This record gives sequence, C-alpha cells and structure tokens, in this order.
Amino acid sequence: MTDDRAAQGLDRLAAFSDGVFAIAITLLVLPLADAEIDPGHVGESLAALAPRGLTFALSFAVIGRYWLVHHDNVRALVRSDRGLLVLNLAFLFCIAFMPFPTSVLGGTDGGTAATVLYAVTIIATSVAAAALWWYATFHRKLVDPEVHSDAHAREAITGSLSAAVAFLPSIPLAFIDPTWAKYSWLLAVPLGFLADRFPRRRVST
Repeated sequence: MTDDRAAQGLDRLAAFSDGVFAIAITLLVLPLADAEIDPGHVGESLAALAPRGLTFALSFAVIGRYWLVHHDNVRALVRSDRGLLVLNLAFLFCIAFMPFPTSVLGGTDGGTAATVLYAVTIIATSVAAAALWWYATFHRKLVDPEVHSDAHAREAITGSLSAAVAFLPSIPLAFIDPTWAKYSWLLAVPLGFLADRFPRRRVST
C-alpha cells in the first residue's frame, strides 16, 4: 500500500468514526428535546426531567472522552488493515448503541435492569476500545512509534479499561441497591486520573 493510499484509508476511517460519534452524541439529547413541558408547571416539569438531564450529561462526557482518545490515537496511525477496521466497527457499535441505555436509564425509575444495561454498555465500550488500541500498537504495530510510544499505548489501553473497572462493581450492587450502584460510577473519575498518571510515572522512573 502506497503512502497516499494509506493516508486516504486513514482519512476515511477517521471521517466515518467522527460521523458515528457526532450522531451518537446528538441522539443523546432527543429524550430531553421530546419531553413535554406543562406551561402551567414549568418548574415541576423541569424537575421531572432531572434524571434524563443527568444521564445525558454522563453519557455526553463518556462519549466525549472516548472521542478525544480515539481522535488522538487515529492521528498516530500510519496504516490500517482489515483487523483494525473490524475492531473499530465493534467499538463504534458500542458508541452508536449508547443513546439507548441512556434513554432507558433516564426515562425510567433507574432500577436494576436499567442500571445493569448502562453499566454493561460502558464495560463493553471500554473493552472494545482497549482491544482496538492493543491491536493497533502491540499486535500489529500500525502506529508511528515516534508519535505514539509504548507508554502512550499503555496509557490509551489502561485509560479505556479504567471505565470498565469503575462500572463493573455496580452490576452486582445494582441487585442490592440501584441508587448506590449509580453512585459507584463516580469511581470512574479518580480511576481515569490514575490511569492517565500511571504510565507516565513508569516512563519517568
């Protein structure tokens, strides 16, 4: 594959991926946009939308973070192959699916089934992202080592898996208390920070 054809293939991969991200992140707001507001009870109507608003904000942040990581990693690719495209499709499938569990969680009482569905979706997305960048870096060496070192690869992979680690305990917890299961998702913030810091600390030492 010539350099021009490789670059063209990567441009198409990036454009298609960005399109999926853009559509998914836009669909998140539809449950809010379609909500009925009672003109005589605006405050009460907005208060009733709070669960949907919170799940929208959470999913927007999740998809936004995945897009930032995906954008940076795609820029480091020097070529692609069929395996990378398949894994990228698997990852994008999870991203495209995200509006559904978001709508279920925000549009119901947030019970066990809705909480588990959302957590499983995040875990699947995290594993798919980690598998994608493991394949691109360590398995097939599809990245420019001067742009994306092994340390950067470990950072991308551990950063992706940190969400899975944070959301996994919420699944059994949801069968006990769905509310506390959702509170446990706050673990994703410190775990994501540690995942970003750990590879850099290893390099510095």
